[in-house]
Amino acid sequence: MTPKQRLLAAIKNKIPDHVPAAPDMWEMIPIRLMNGRPSWEMLLFNDPPVWKARADAARHFGVDGFFGLGIPMESDPREVVVHQSEKRIVTQYLSETDNGRSWSPTLTVYTPDEASAALVAPAKVGLPAEPEQWMEIRRNYNKTGRAYFEDAREYVGEDGLTGPMVYLPCISSQECEIYRYHDDPDAVREEKRRQGEQVLRLTEEFLSWEPDMLFIGNSGLMLFNPEPVFRELSLEWLKKITAMAKAKGVPTHIHCCGPEKALVRIAAEETDLSSIEPLEIPPMGDCNLREIKKLYGRKIALKGNLHTTRLMLHGSVQEVADACRKAIDDAAEGGGFILSTGDQTPRDTPERNIRIMQEVAETYGRY
Repeated sequence: MTPKQRLLAAIKNKIPDHVPAAPDMWEMIPIRLMNGRPSWEMLLFNDPPVWKARADAARHFGVDGFFGLGIPMESDPREVVVHQSEKRIVTQYLSETDNGRSWSPTLTVYTPDEASAALVAPAKVGLPAEPEQWMEIRRNYNKTGRAYFEDAREYVGEDGLTGPMVYLPCISSQECEIYRYHDDPDAVREEKRRQGEQVLRLTEEFLSWEPDMLFIGNSGLMLFNPEPVFRELSLEWLKKITAMAKAKGVPTHIHCCGPEKALVRIAAEETDLSSIEPLEIPPMGDCNLREIKKLYGRKIALKGNLHTTRLMLHGSVQEVADACRKAIDDAAEGGGFILSTGDQTPRDTPERNIRIMQEVAETYGRY
């Protein structure tokens, strides 16, 4: 099987030739492979586009590529630079309509050798909520929408799996939004309902592209939206998105770092979700891979869950190999399992600790 075929089989809860190995290499590992170039060249200026850097990282380590793509759309607010120095670039989103100009309430901060920090309050970095001056961003690669997706899909080819990404309406990590939900819940519910309708329209467009899969990218979802809040604000839309995709024959996959056990149960019992990651172990999460496989493995495919810091960053090659075998023992029986990390692989993870995942998957994880 090719990596793409192998991953598709796993997320459809079928049996591939061997367990796929697809560590999460979202930003930090691709940044490391840029050989000293500042991270914002990739993350902000698309030099190279982030999908190319991620695919190149997967090829570098010989692992199966698993890529959810945030698709820039023509209708999106435009990102502009509001501060720049040798140590950081700060951007903000600007919308201009006939009614005037509006700014996003948060910033994105780019530093030379780290992943970007989003949803940053302006006051935390000493900047005003509405800048007096700004600079347009001249990107090296400017495609949006379907053209962006097709370029990524063609470049990855059979070396991995690509899919556009949507986001569920939910409470974000912003303190002001958390307080507002408790102070004025009716207003927040209406706001999230409007967001949900927008997400369904976007989902419909993405499905018209006939992708191999659809990603749902809500990091930390259950951390800021415990089950009662999730049921109130997000579950309706997860049901609708996954049903729409199932009707088109497109599998769906969600990323939810942090506590996730409740989401696995809800998704398996009440939605048409195909697969879920990263199933983090305590203290970062609350998942026991063997238990989850036993309870829900017939209904939903699983991706995870090697500890990113204690094991991947600081562990020995032997410790990583042993953990890979244990994860395969816990969850690979009957198919429907992808060996991965419990969230993003740290930038300084030893190269051998990443490569050993594929070696174990190809040998110990063979069906």
